[in-house]
Amino acid sequence: MQIDHIGVVVKNTEETLKAFAELFGFGIEEVQVFPDQGFKSTIVSKDAARFELIEPMGDRGSIQKFIGKSGYGLHHISLRIKNIEKELDALSEKGARLINTKPVPITEASSISFLHPASAAGILIELIQREAE
Repeated sequence: MQIDHIGVVVKNTEETLKAFAELFGFGIEEVQVFPDQGFKSTIVSKDAARFELIEPMGDRGSIQKFIGKSGYGLHHISLRIKNIEKELDALSEKGARLINTKPVPITEASSISFLHPASAAGILIELIQREAE
C-alpha cells in the first residue's frame, strides 16, 4: 500500500496548477470530466508526488455539498492497493463503513472505492487499484 494522491477541492484548476507548476514544477498527468457528478478532476504530478485538483462544475453534486460543509481544501487521501475487492472485504470484516461496497471503475485500468470518514477518524479515504501500472 502507498499513497496514490491527495485530493484537493479548488476554486480554479488553472490558477492552482499555475502556482504548483511555478513553485514546484508540477505538470498535468490526467484530466477527467464528470458532468453528471458536477466536477472536473485533474491529476498533477512531479516525481512521486501527485495531487488531484477537484474543481466543481455547476451548482449540484457531491463536491458542491462538500464545499458547503467544509469549504475548499483537503478532500481525501487516496491509497493505492493491489486488490481492491480483497481490501473491501477485509475492511467490511473489521466493521468499517464503506461508501462503495463494490469497486467503481473510473478508467479501463483503474477502480476506486471510498471508506466513510466515520470509520477513519474523520478523513475520507479513497482506495484505488490501478491495473496498468
